[in-house]
Amino acid sequence: MSKLKEAATVAMRDCLGLKSDEEVLIITNFENSDSFDISRALFDASRELGGKPVIIIQEAKTSIDYAENCVLKAIEAAPDIIISISSVKMGKDPFGIYVGHVGRDGKKYEHIYHRLMEGDRHIRGFWSPSVTRDTFERTVAIDYTEMRTLANKLKNILDMGEVVRVTAPGGTDISFSISGREAKLDDGDLRIPGAGGNLPAGEVFISPANGTAEGVIYFDGTVDLMTSAPIPKEPVRVVFSNGYVTEVTGDEVAGELLEVIKLGESRARELGNVEMERNARHLGEMGIGINYAAKMIGNMLEDEKVGKTVHFAIGMNYDNDAKALIHQDCLVRSPTIWVDGKQIMKEGNILI
Repeated sequence: MSKLKEAATVAMRDCLGLKSDEEVLIITNFENSDSFDISRALFDASRELGGKPVIIIQEAKTSIDYAENCVLKAIEAAPDIIISISSVKMGKDPFGIYVGHVGRDGKKYEHIYHRLMEGDRHIRGFWSPSVTRDTFERTVAIDYTEMRTLANKLKNILDMGEVVRVTAPGGTDISFSISGREAKLDDGDLRIPGAGGNLPAGEVFISPANGTAEGVIYFDGTVDLMTSAPIPKEPVRVVFSNGYVTEVTGDEVAGELLEVIKLGESRARELGNVEMERNARHLGEMGIGINYAAKMIGNMLEDEKVGKTVHFAIGMNYDNDAKALIHQDCLVRSPTIWVDGKQIMKEGNILI
């Protein structure tokens, strides 16, 4: 069995728990040949496991582009499993942004995919933007038992926590509230309706309480610039006050990150959405990487899962109460993390 076939089989069998006769929709594009090769391997694995797979192909989309209407209609058909293997992103949903999809939970969602997964808990699946064949082969066909055990321990600590402080040798010193927040797992367990995440998996993440982040983050690992993910030669210094970015300084990567933030603001302004414009500078996420097969390669899908790192996102959060058009993950190496004064990580090493 080839490494790609093994990884695809693990994804469909062990992560998604595909059952016989379940419908599988795989959304991809041709711009990155690895994306289509992986999609074809997932199609074949699904068929061999008794599923009913379909591949749909659209042009590559960035985080500010709309998905094709035919793609959105295929998602609306609500197959059991939906997988996005895109060179960048799946694409946004204009109806969701302008009007909103109301889920069974009574909440509004900006994408039909999220309504079906989170609001209705009808579908399950994963998304792997910019995934490469090497990453998929190396980081998906792993033993998930240990990862899931560690992830649940970290989740329990964060769920009970009130205040987080993160420092790092590069100069980071940031604090924020997590009161009322619930940590989310990206541990490869996608077997029940409503479950979704990345493959490769390997992080525990939480949304800081809105407007509470205070301090400075020095991003000395990978920085997401929407269509590229460089590792800066000089750490990118980002200052937060009352939860929002007030300064971005450093080398050319810092300037490019600031331009992405400004683009998120300007596109929201064009939509007349004041909330999205403001939240383009919001601290939307803290995530702890726990996939020790992952390496920092300049691809955020893999890099944010790297063990001994923490990442923060500027822009939207995953609690659906800080909406923005951007979500830019950026890494910090060798972090030390305290939750309510108790140290749970020291220079990248988890202590629990």
